[in-house]
Formats: sequence, C-alpha cells, structure tokens
Amino acid sequence: MFGDIMKKLIALVGFLSFFLIGTAAAEESKLSYSHVAVSYFDGDILDVGADGFGLRGSIGFASSWFASLEYNAGELEGADLDLDEIAVDLGYHWGVGAKTDLVASIGYSKIDPDVNVNNLQFLSDSANGYDLNFGVRGKPVDQFEYGVFVTYYNGGDFNSDVQLSGEARYHFSAPVSVGVKYRNSDDFDYWGVDLRYDF
Repeated sequence: MFGDIMKKLIALVGFLSFFLIGTAAAEESKLSYSHVAVSYFDGDILDVGADGFGLRGSIGFASSWFASLEYNAGELEGADLDLDEIAVDLGYHWGVGAKTDLVASIGYSKIDPDVNVNNLQFLSDSANGYDLNFGVRGKPVDQFEYGVFVTYYNGGDFNSDVQLSGEARYHFSAPVSVGVKYRNSDDFDYWGVDLRYDF
C-alpha cells in the first residue's frame, strides 16, 4: 500500500512541476470558485459496480477563500445498497500565474448506507471522517480548464487512504462548462461527467 501511495505522490509532483514551470509567482488567476454543478458518476467501489448522481455548490469569499457543499447519491449493482454522501470543504487558493492556482482545503464527509432486502429498508450505521486536499487548477486558454488533486483521508470511521483525482473541462461560454473527472484510491475507481455554471 505504501508503494502505491508513493507512486501517486510522485505522479502528482511531476504533474505540478510540469505546469508550474515558467509561471510568474503571486499573480491573480482568473479561475472561478463560485459555481453550482450537477454530475453523474460510474465505476467500482470495493470491486463492486456503482453509479449515481451528485450536486455541488461552491462560493468564493474574502479574495482567496472558498467553501463547498456536495451531495452524492449512489447505488451498488446487485447489492441492494444505496449510499448517500455529504461533504463540506473549506479551502484557500494561491495564484502562481494568471492561468494557474495552487489549492488546499480541509473537509468533512458523512456516508449513510440504506440497505434494501425483500423491499424492506434498513438504515445501517453512518460513517464520517475528515480529509486534507492539495492540488493545482489551471486555465491555459479560455475554453479549457484542468485540475489535479491528491486527498488524504483520516480520522473518524474512515480508514487512512490516499486518493488521486483529475479533471478536464470545456467551457462553452464564460459561465457554462462540461467536465470529465476521474478518481482513484484503494477502495474505489470511478469516472464522472458534470455540467457546471459559474457565477
């Protein structure tokens, strides 16, 4: 497991180094941190197929701070198990160029399982925990945006884990964009698409 974590961290450092070369420090980027989005995801959780939908809202404030709230509703295939997740994050971003930001945040997540057996629903114990996130966002041209993040989960009911995620986004106009996302950790591996509106 430690080897896999190191590989993910090395990959992230390499990615960051590639995109940060030649950027001017302490510049303010034009990336938006205030938006709403609706998403669909599909993949594997604990080697079981899963899919679902999500809603996310984020608001930027005090120049470089942002707060976000996310809700995801998923279902495991063939397991009669629904999962509802709520995640709250508080973060800060540093402009390292007119087109690039470094981003850090701390968050809290809660997952509620809902088991359905013979059309009878049972609520199992919920799980909750905390996470730390670090990554880079960039918008090299007006139409294209990218992001890559590493997340460390620890505390509460979650096992310690490192997650690597990335996204690519195309802007149809200044406020409207569509994104493709991918996330990977020891427990899950899935991709998603979303439609986002910046304000």
